[in-house]
Formats: sequence, C-alpha cells, structure tokens
Amino acid sequence: RVREAVVSTQSTGVHLNTNFQSLARELDIMEPKVPEDIYKSHLENVRSYGPSNVDSARQNLAASFVNGFVNCAFGNDKLLAENGNKWLYKNKEHGMMSATASLGLILLWDVDGGLTQIDKYLYSSEDYIKCGALLACGIVNSGVRNECDPALALLADYVLHQSNNMRIGSIVGLGLAYAGSNREDVIELLLPVLTDSNSSMEVVGQTALALGMVAIASSHGDVTSTILQTMMDKSESELKDTHCKFLALGLALTYLGKQEEAALTIEALKVVGDPLGKMAATLVEVVAYAGTGDVLKIQKMLHLIIWRMSAPRRNGCVILGSVLLRCGTVTAPPIVR
Repeated sequence: RVREAVVSTQSTGVHLNTNFQSLARELDIMEPKVPEDIYKSHLENVRSYGPSNVDSARQNLAASFVNGFVNCAFGNDKLLAENGNKWLYKNKEHGMMSATASLGLILLWDVDGGLTQIDKYLYSSEDYIKCGALLACGIVNSGVRNECDPALALLADYVLHQSNNMRIGSIVGLGLAYAGSNREDVIELLLPVLTDSNSSMEVVGQTALALGMVAIASSHGDVTSTILQTMMDKSESELKDTHCKFLALGLALTYLGKQEEAALTIEALKVVGDPLGKMAATLVEVVAYAGTGDVLKIQKMLHLIIWRMSAPRRNGCVILGSVLLRCGTVTAPPIVR
C-alpha cells in the first residue's frame, strides 16, 4: 500500500518541480542564463553594416524563446524576473504574447509559486500580454495533476471570450495542462468553441488541436465526430485556410495507435473536400499505425510519395508518415516496385 501511494503521488507530477530543482542545485547549475550565453555572438568576427536595431522585434522574440528554454523549470531568469514589464514592451503583438508565455516555461511545474508570479499579467491593459499569461498558466500546469485544478479554474472563463486572442491563450493552455488526461469536463468545455459562430479559423484549429491533445489515443466519440462535422461544414475557401490543418492533426491524435478503429473515420473523410480531405485521411491513418512497422501501410505511403510528387505540400505529410510508421522497427524498409 505504501508503494502504491508513492507511485500514485509521483504519477501526479506534484513533486516534479522540487525534484528537478534539487538535482539542479546538486549539479550547481541554478545560475540563470541569458540568451547571449547561447548565442556567443562576441566570438563572431563580423562587422555590422547599417543600423544595429534592424529587425529588433524579431531579435527580441528570438531572445524570449531562447530565454524560456534555457531557463526552463529553473524558476528564475534575468530577462523577465528583473525587468518583466520593460522586456515585454520591447516586443510587438504576438511577440508580447510569446514573451509572456515563456514565463510559463521558466516556472514549469511550480504550480503554487509560479501561478502567483503570472497572475499580475492577467490584469494587464494589453490583450496580447493577458493572452500570453493565460498560455503561461497552462504551460506551468503541464504534466501536473493538482487536486485544486488551478488551470481549469483560471482558464475556463476565457474559452468563449469576445477576443479571439484570449480564446487562443486559454484553449492552448488547457490543451497543454490536460494533455493525455481525457478529462470529460475539459472536453465538454472546449467542444462548443468549434461550432461557435464567433470563433475564427485560427481559434477553431487550435481548439481541435487542444482536444486532440486532451483526448489523445482515446478515439473519443464526441471529439472525433465534432471535429469531423466541423470539417464537413467548412466551405471550399475555408478548407484552404492554413489553420484547417490543425483540425486534421487534432482528429488524428485521438486515433494514436488505434489502428483498425480509425477505418470508419478515414472513410468518412472522403466526404471532406480537397485539399484538406485527403491530407486528413493520410494523417489519421499514419498516426493510427505509427510505430507499428506495418509493411503494407509503409508500402502505401511510399507509393503515395511517388504519385504525389506534383503536390509537395501534401507530399510532406506522406513522407513524415512513412517515417512515423517505421519508428521503433529495425528491419530494412520495403522497396517500392
């Protein structure tokens, strides 16, 4: 019983942050790093021509990502911890959102202390900062199962917000926080967004992806049927939207490793118009058989690669699929004759 209790506690991820930081202290790597430590641009012997602030917004955005990843889960950094507001306003729009969301990476797994530090950004007058803060809340809770459900409590009210940016922050945050949980309450919260008339294609796509992450490998009936119906209801012009691809990915994730269970959905996708229909069918089939090494499926993908040389965008999905099917196998790949 004691062993079961320990395993149960560890599986919730509540001690992830404590254990990670204990290891970091033991290895003496707690000192926060700055992007320059990674770039090492001082070693470059390149003369600068023209103004030095060219593309500064992109440089700041890149620095935000690097800062987030290099200090991931350490709980401290030198960009946001010391001059948070000053750094955020060096970015523009989505850059602000990304910079704020990177705080979630820095505070990863620290549900109690991390959310307190993020909370102040939820009251910002700038929507992009608030959106990033919502996403940061989801990132902090990623992989942690807390009885109080702070991620759901904080993000639920923004799922149908009048601002599409706020919707995206909360929806993606929920997807990350509850990935793999198959939580019915989270799924029921997200499903109405797909059919809401105020949801942009970007919101619809991110919602489908979030649902796919939450219900991954479950072949959840409500999730698959709603995403499928959403795809069928879209017009030809809407199906060409880049964000529509996330509908296909979200649908495919629910069938991860399910093999034959995906057959009916693959057949139903024939009703969906091109270019999304065929790409979605291929993606669902690939994910359903990923890692199986199924020779017939691999041969099918290789044949599709040859026949679709004239459609490079669609071909990319097929090429990636043939690799996923081979994952975990050691035999030589079949030859297409």
